Amino acid sequence: MSNILDVGQYVTELIPGVDKMKLYKICFFSQGWHLAWTGLPLFEEELQAWAKGPVPYDLRRSTENVARGWEVPHVPGGNSSALSPFARATIESVVNFYGSLTSAELSDMSHGRAWQEARSNAVRGTHCSSALSMTTMREEFTELLQSGHSVPDSPSLPDVDHLPSFDHLLATAHEVEAEWHNTLSLLADR
Repeated sequence: MSNILDVGQYVTELIPGVDKMKLYKICFFSQGWHLAWTGLPLFEEELQAWAKGPVPYDLRRSTENVARGWEVPHVPGGNSSALSPFARATIESVVNFYGSLTSAELSDMSHGRAWQEARSNAVRGTHCSSALSMTTMREEFTELLQSGHSVPDSPSLPDVDHLPSFDHLLATAHEVEAEWHNTLSLLADR
């Protein structure tokens, strides 16, 4: 699995001179669409429900010392070459879809159900460090995917040529079933 620093670094390579807010929101949308397309997170680090939208706190902390005003030239500790081809394609698709929007527009768009849920006890406009729920994000972006609205293009699934054939998988399943038949029979009778 990727980490937020690697994801953030790749965004700085795709959008040279990206500002902080846009960087954070592109990472948020990358996480959301990866969840919708695969059911799995792109990165494990949490997104916090700040007043202007989700913020990957670990990325923010990492880039504070290198930011030039609002601009983030690179992410210390980030290594985009560590990303899988599918992770890179996900981020590229998100950048292609959202990259022309302003930071303010992305901020407004990021105030969906997961963000609202995480901020449910916060006073409007105040600091909130509550984490967005990955489950709610997955549901939110899956609903967007099924809504018929314009969404980023899903990358092709990872290379599956190396996977065993169906016949091989079926034969393996039969072997496991035969090996565990007695145990499974005992459990079934309980």
